[in-house]
Amino acid sequence: MRDAVTRAADGSGAAVVVGGGVGSGRTALLDAVGVAAGRAGLTVLRAASALVERDFEFGVPRQLFDPLLAAAGADARTRWLAASRPRLPAALAAEPLDPAETHEEQDRVRELQALLATVGAERPVLVLVDDLQWADTASLRWLNRLVARIPDLPVSFVGTTLHGDPGAGRPPVRGLAGSAVPLRSRPLGPAAVRGMVAGRFGRAGDPEFLQVCEEVSGGVPSVLRAVLDEVVAAGGGPVAACIPAVRSARPAGLRERFARCLRAQDDAARRYLGALAVLGPAADPAVVARLAELDPHGLRAVQGQLTEQGLLTDDHTGFTHPLVRDVAADPAERERLHLRAARLLHETGHHAQEVAAHLLAVAAPLDGWAVEVLRAAAHQTTTALRPDTADDHDDDPVAVRYLRRALLDSDVRGHERGALLVELAAAERFTEPGTAVRHVSQALPLLASPQDRAVALTLIDPSTVREVPARVQEAVRAADAGTDPVVDDECTVAVRIRARARRLDEQHPEGLARSCALLREVVAAPDEHLSTAAGRELVGVLLHAAALTGGVPAADVAHLGERLLRITPAREVRPPHGIPPGDGPRGLLVLALVAADRPRPLEDWLVPDPTSPAAATADELALVLLARGRPAAAAALPGGVLRERGVPASAAFHTALIAAAIEARAPALGPEPAGRPPGGGLVAHATHQLVRAAGALRAGRQDLALECLLDCGRHLEHLGWSNPALFPWRSWAARLLRRRGATGAALEWADEELALARAWGAPAALGRALRVRGSLVGGAAGATQLREAVEVLRDSADTAALGRAEIVLGRHLAGTGAPEGEALLRRGLRRLEEAGAGDPDTATPVPTVEPAAGTGDDGEESPAWRVVDALTDAERQVVDRVVGGATNKMIAEELGVSRRAVEKRLTSAYRKLGVSGRSALRGAD
Repeated sequence: MRDAVTRAADGSGAAVVVGGGVGSGRTALLDAVGVAAGRAGLTVLRAASALVERDFEFGVPRQLFDPLLAAAGADARTRWLAASRPRLPAALAAEPLDPAETHEEQDRVRELQALLATVGAERPVLVLVDDLQWADTASLRWLNRLVARIPDLPVSFVGTTLHGDPGAGRPPVRGLAGSAVPLRSRPLGPAAVRGMVAGRFGRAGDPEFLQVCEEVSGGVPSVLRAVLDEVVAAGGGPVAACIPAVRSARPAGLRERFARCLRAQDDAARRYLGALAVLGPAADPAVVARLAELDPHGLRAVQGQLTEQGLLTDDHTGFTHPLVRDVAADPAERERLHLRAARLLHETGHHAQEVAAHLLAVAAPLDGWAVEVLRAAAHQTTTALRPDTADDHDDDPVAVRYLRRALLDSDVRGHERGALLVELAAAERFTEPGTAVRHVSQALPLLASPQDRAVALTLIDPSTVREVPARVQEAVRAADAGTDPVVDDECTVAVRIRARARRLDEQHPEGLARSCALLREVVAAPDEHLSTAAGRELVGVLLHAAALTGGVPAADVAHLGERLLRITPAREVRPPHGIPPGDGPRGLLVLALVAADRPRPLEDWLVPDPTSPAAATADELALVLLARGRPAAAAALPGGVLRERGVPASAAFHTALIAAAIEARAPALGPEPAGRPPGGGLVAHATHQLVRAAGALRAGRQDLALECLLDCGRHLEHLGWSNPALFPWRSWAARLLRRRGATGAALEWADEELALARAWGAPAALGRALRVRGSLVGGAAGATQLREAVEVLRDSADTAALGRAEIVLGRHLAGTGAPEGEALLRRGLRRLEEAGAGDPDTATPVPTVEPAAGTGDDGEESPAWRVVDALTDAERQVVDRVVGGATNKMIAEELGVSRRAVEKRLTSAYRKLGVSGRSALRGAD
């Protein structure tokens, strides 16, 4: 290029033609040459050809000379025009002309030659012409004649051409390129990319950023420039954090450049680009050729042509940039190609999913063959219609799209439409369970046989069966009761129907009793049920029912539940999307084993990794940790019911989790709700009252707490949820009643809880009931029950519960002068500290009644017995703040009293609690 400028300045020109692909920097090169020539004192004439101007003769000379003549002074313009009209110099006049030219064209050529010679005689000229492939024929003939005369003229010529463009193959363009010095642009190398990035941002880029820029641009300067401009516009820089912006950049200017280039292609190239855009780079080349209507020779020619232009990769299988695919066909043409591609693939025996992908891209109504293809594709992508494999619910959401489109365009009625609705529900049941229920409900009246209706009902997840329409619930009960008999040789469908019927009746005491009776039969012969997925689903529901009511011994529940854990991966029973964790099949099993005091196996079974699709929820992990007596670890989990938020969903799991948090002195459950939540039924109301009770206890409103607990208990009893392992409201009410002096009523609740706990048999529940009743009774009888509580809790997974029982027994024995009292106290405090259950900042003040010192040998309460909750309100305020870490001065300022008054209240509290000082208050239960 420098040589062309130098030679023109010396009086003997040079001709250069630069070729390259789309965006390879040809125009930028002409700009740079023009600037250099202007600095060297040359007259620079510039033109750019355009496809739409190809039919305008001599369009290039007009672009070259019109601006020159318009900018020149009147004298120069007159002189130049006058010189171009008379006879030409002898050398030019003797030049042979193309016989294909008309006389008018020949005259115009002579005038142009004369004008250029005249201008060049005054000052050397540089002629720059961009995109020669789109120039009109007359202009190209003149340029060919000009290049042939350049060695004798002070004129240099630099032109550019787009390699692979159909116009570049015209004879005048080829002749021009053959007469000039050919140059070809090359992709940018790493150094050039680094330079462009540094020039755009003013600083060097990160190595990772530069690497991605080189990959995305493919070394094409215009692509890289457009992408960098978009990153700058978004406020980014040449750093690794902006790599996603580089990869996703789709500059509008670059899109228009590619679209302009594609408009210039011939029909064959446009057909091929559209076919490749629709079928994708992985498509069979033979299918692409058939869709593009090209024979093998035409296919190779088009691929070579488009690769030379830089639109296709070197292996011809893909586009150099995603924007090329975007503009390869307009929306109407793209839809037509998708429909043609679908039929072509279907006729040639391709996989139904390949065909269906194209059918989904068509907005027009589909014919019957297309609907059948969509249904076949859905069957190939999911096994959800087979009940024996329903636990493996990694279904493909694409199947849902297939079937929804099939349902939209299908004209079938009656049973066939019902079957199609069932297929759709099967694909939706884990990703959109609510929508699946609606489609099952719509399908039931259309299905012809009880067997078909029963299969449809099994697609409703047990966790949502209580929320389905009443007529669907009745259909479940009818199928289970045999009024709508099911013919099922393997009993798989019948077992799944039974699981849904049992779940449907979990909020009725009669239904829970039937579930417990069925569970006893399973305990007697478990293998039959545990060997199938349907049987395991039913066992999980039955174990949950037993855990709620306590109607089957905890040992049987634990044994069967642990067997179920060993043969059932956690991912197999993860809840469907949108279902609260406690309502899903995994939550049922977690709750049953926690109630049976067997949380240890759950820690290994649950998946704590939040990135795993089978990951346990925070609520599930929290319940397990609370059952192990580790409230601090439960509170540290992200999310979950322990965080301050509204009343959770109406599930037994959440009610039990809140109860466990209160019992374990876990962090606050949130502010006291203002009123009963709308809807939700008995469970929601019971949960609401439980949360209110926790808030009232924190605020020291003991009477309100008792009222809420008793109301919660009445609702739970109405549901049949009487297991004290999950809902220990009776022991809490007993302690609150004892504080009010209602010892008789307190003992009644404590006796009832103890009887239920003995029937259930789980160590944690029985130990707690013994500890509470022993604390209430006092004396020798109380000591006996406290000792029994400690012994029972040695077999419990809840180490914090054992520590509390040891503290209570230790205080009792210390009051009687027994030497082991102090050791038990220290041991219990150490257990609480190791379990993270003794942090006063996280303690929920559940009132307790504990022996202090001096218990009589006769078992009656001696004057030395002290009721913890007999503290006055003033004393309780001071004690709560001391436990929270406040100093006497801070307490006095907060309560507005003197420090002396604070000290007097503390002294009285120490005496009532039977503790030696501030440090011992932390262990006071």
